[in-house]
Amino acid sequence: MKKEVSFLIGLKNNLEYTKFFYEIVRKLYPSVEIVFVSFGSTDHTHQWLDNLNDPFLKYYYSEESKTLSDTYNKAIAIATKKFVCFLHNDMVLGKHFLKNLQEDLSENNINFYKVVEPPIFTGDFRDWKLTQDFGDDIKAFDFERFFDFENEFILNVKNTNTKTEHSSFFLCAKRDTLLQIGGLDNLFNPMFCEDDDLILRLKFLGLETIQLHRALVYHFVSKTSRFSKEYENKTKAIEEKSQRNYIRKWGFINGSKYLAKYDIGIVLNNGNLKILSELEPFAQVIYIDFPFENYINKEQTHTKYNLSEKIKPISKIKDHDVMVFVNSKALNTKTLHSISNISDIITENKKDYINPNVFYKLFLKIMKPYRPLIFFNQPKRIEKSLIHKELEI
Repeated sequence: MKKEVSFLIGLKNNLEYTKFFYEIVRKLYPSVEIVFVSFGSTDHTHQWLDNLNDPFLKYYYSEESKTLSDTYNKAIAIATKKFVCFLHNDMVLGKHFLKNLQEDLSENNINFYKVVEPPIFTGDFRDWKLTQDFGDDIKAFDFERFFDFENEFILNVKNTNTKTEHSSFFLCAKRDTLLQIGGLDNLFNPMFCEDDDLILRLKFLGLETIQLHRALVYHFVSKTSRFSKEYENKTKAIEEKSQRNYIRKWGFINGSKYLAKYDIGIVLNNGNLKILSELEPFAQVIYIDFPFENYINKEQTHTKYNLSEKIKPISKIKDHDVMVFVNSKALNTKTLHSISNISDIITENKKDYINPNVFYKLFLKIMKPYRPLIFFNQPKRIEKSLIHKELEI
C-alpha cells in the first residue's frame, strides 16, 4: 500500500528560496501535498501564498511572529496525509526522494532521510549527513551533478534503512503520533533544541530512530535560520538560551549517557549570581543564601519556567528525591563537571541515603569539599512524564 506523505515547510521571509523550492518540488512531484506555514514574514511571502492556485497545497500564515515549533505544529495540524516529512525551504529534493521515502520508511518509528550539504560544517560525521559541494546557494547550484550523484549513490546502497543513534530535524513520522504527544515544544524560542526534545520524547514513547539511505535532499544550510539576515548576529545567544531550557526541562545535557530525569534539589551555600546561573538549570529547585531577585528579573524573559518557583531561599528547603549540597567557596571546574553530569552519576551509583542535614551541620561546614555532596536512595525516574504536552496551534 502506498504511504501518503505531506511535505511540511516552515517559512520566515526568504521568499526567493521558497519560490525556488516550490517550483522544483512541483516539477518533480506535481501532486504531493505541500504544507507551508509562515508566522511573521514581512517580504510578501503571504501575498505570494495567496496567489498560488494549487489543489495539492495547504497553507497558513499570520502576521504574528512565533517559534519554529509553533510553525511546524500548525503544519502538522493542517496536513492531511498519514505521514509528515519535515523539510526546509533551502533544499532541493532528489528525483527519487519521495518514492524511496515512501518505500523505505519504517511506519511506527522515526525516520531520517539523507541530507547532502556543502562543507560549511566540517568534521560533522553523522548517519543522516553527506558532505558534497553542489553549490552553496540557489544561483550556484548544479542540478545535473547533484542528480547524477543521487543516482550513483542509490545504486551503491546495500541496506535501504538501518537503526541509528544519530538524529536530526529532517525526519518523517506518523502525523497522528506527533499530534498525540503534542508536537514540538515552543519552550525553545525562537528555535534550536526543539528537534532534540521531540526525538527524545518519541524515544521515550517507544519509537526507534531509523536512517533511510535512499531518500536524498540537498541542503544549502540555514538560509532561513542560522545564517539569515534576521538571525545571523543572534544565533549564539539563541542557541545558549535553548540549551539552558533543554537542561531545565530534562535535568541533563544533550548527549548524556543516561537519559534520566530526577527530582533534584540543589542547596548552594556562599554563592553568587554567576554560580546560580551555572547550577540553576540542573535543579528542580535550587536553594540559596543570598538575594536572587535580580537574577529572576534578568533571566525570566528567557524561559517559560517560573523561576520564582524554581529558586528559593535556604530557609525554605524541602526534601527532594536527590539532594545536592554545593559550597561555592570550594567550587571549581570539577564541581561544575559533577553537576553537569548529575543524571549519569545518580543512575550509575547505588548509594545508601544518609540524612543530608547531618552532613550539612557536621561535615559540609568543616571540610568544604569541592565535589558536591549528593544524597539519594532509589530516586524515582520522571522523564516519561514529559512525553506528552498540549498541542499549541
